[in-house]
Amino acid sequence: MADLRLYRVALRIPLPYRFKLLALAVVAAGLPLAALIIRDGGDHPAAIGWAFAATLLSLAALVELLRPIGVVARTLERAAAPRDEAVAPDARDEAARMICDARGLTAELEALRERAHGRHSHSRLPTRESFLASIGLSDRPRSRTGVLGILRLVDYDLMAVFDQGEADAVLAALAGRLTAAVGERRPLGHIDRDCFALWFDDVEGAQSATSELDALANGLRQELSAGGVRLTPKVTVSAAVFPDDADDPATLLARACAAAAGSDERLERKVALFSNETAAAARERFALEQGLRGARGREEFLLNYQPVVDLSVGAVVGAEALLRWRGPDGGLVAPAHFIPVLEQSGMMEEVGLWVLNAACREARSWERAGLAGMKMAVNLSARQLREASLLNTIVRTLDRHGLDPASLELELTESAALVDDDGTRALLGELRALGVTVAIDDFGTGYSSLSNLRKLPFSKLKIDREFVAGVDKNRDNHAICSSLIALARGLDITVLAEGAETLEEVQTLHGLGCSAFQGFFFSRPLPAAEFVEKVRSEEWLALLASPVHRELASLSRRVAG
Repeated sequence: MADLRLYRVALRIPLPYRFKLLALAVVAAGLPLAALIIRDGGDHPAAIGWAFAATLLSLAALVELLRPIGVVARTLERAAAPRDEAVAPDARDEAARMICDARGLTAELEALRERAHGRHSHSRLPTRESFLASIGLSDRPRSRTGVLGILRLVDYDLMAVFDQGEADAVLAALAGRLTAAVGERRPLGHIDRDCFALWFDDVEGAQSATSELDALANGLRQELSAGGVRLTPKVTVSAAVFPDDADDPATLLARACAAAAGSDERLERKVALFSNETAAAARERFALEQGLRGARGREEFLLNYQPVVDLSVGAVVGAEALLRWRGPDGGLVAPAHFIPVLEQSGMMEEVGLWVLNAACREARSWERAGLAGMKMAVNLSARQLREASLLNTIVRTLDRHGLDPASLELELTESAALVDDDGTRALLGELRALGVTVAIDDFGTGYSSLSNLRKLPFSKLKIDREFVAGVDKNRDNHAICSSLIALARGLDITVLAEGAETLEEVQTLHGLGCSAFQGFFFSRPLPAAEFVEKVRSEEWLALLASPVHRELASLSRRVAG
């Protein structure tokens, strides 16, 4: 059936287009199909149809590239049909759609041409195979050291979630910047969707190559404008050394990429060289990702809840739902260890939906237990924020659990909130109309300004722990927190200090005008049952309401510690 279906598709394409597509297939795949056309004659539709169908069947990659061919075939047939003088509106719409289909085919064919010549369609740089062939290690003496460097655009996946065209435009701009800096001195390739590779031939040692890689990375990190977006790219750098790490191109490339296993922040500060430690980190990350893929089905995810307190009323006013993972061995895995893997592997959307549902269910159970007025804060990932169905998902979840929208607060990081101003503004406006409040989390770590964020309809600003820590001693942190609190109060935005751990931090921030807190000084994140027990404790509530009790509790902790 597949043969017949493809044959029919091929026959529906007008003859001139079959020749063009077949020629492209021959160039891309290297199959000797030209002989079939010569043998059966250029005007024999069946020969061309079968030859083209055979090409599609024999090349999985080509099938993927030419997936829309059936739609475009019908479009071309309609375009060739006789037209009436009067064109109805629906016919005009159909014509517009046909043009879009034809443009889509053109883009696919252009990508095919680029791949046929070993060039990436966006950067025009050699693709993985062409690049590896160009460095030719098979006959290279092991006495000659070489270094393979990898430069990765960390922002690419996040930008692609919101706008694929903008992401590709930024990638092309970076490729142009990199090509201009390297010139003809060194082989350069675009080896993955967000990665560029650079070969350093016959260097004295790794140090000279890493110094140049570091300089190139710093150049790529300069602010750029492309595709209608202006940003400062996040670029990480890693490398592997020939012959110490590997003596064949594919393995050397794999180990250069493996060297990047770990923290993006660390990789932004220096070039990561492959070592036994980085190999172990890569293996560990792979094992972690595999474990996470089955975690939900094994019911290994759970939520803990950290109280949010308001000292102006001396009470608990809400909680933040925090994801925890009890791994296959039964032990809790640190969130900083597994949450980045969830985000990078694309699993955060599914897990985030589970978190939203579980948190709303728990919030409703608190209401039934008499804990009224609690607001449940749930974190949203950038990918969730981009989902067109997000608003409907939130509405259905609230309805399913009978939860008042005013009891739900959604937390966004500032970087996620500002990627797509217009789309985010519209979504947050709809959430506000629904009654759901929005908080900007980790403020101060994304290099934005409050004036930019003020374009978005949010109601709470959470000062990041980085600025709260030592605010009573650190003059810079004190000045930053003081300015943020004063400005937010002037704009009628609630300010919450997260990560408060000492009495001195709490007292200093309270004196500056911040009354909402979340942190270990008051409570660590707790399982649901322990949370309910905690917020009903008279002794603990007295600590919130009275400065004297807070000081006594702080003193007791210090003596015990």
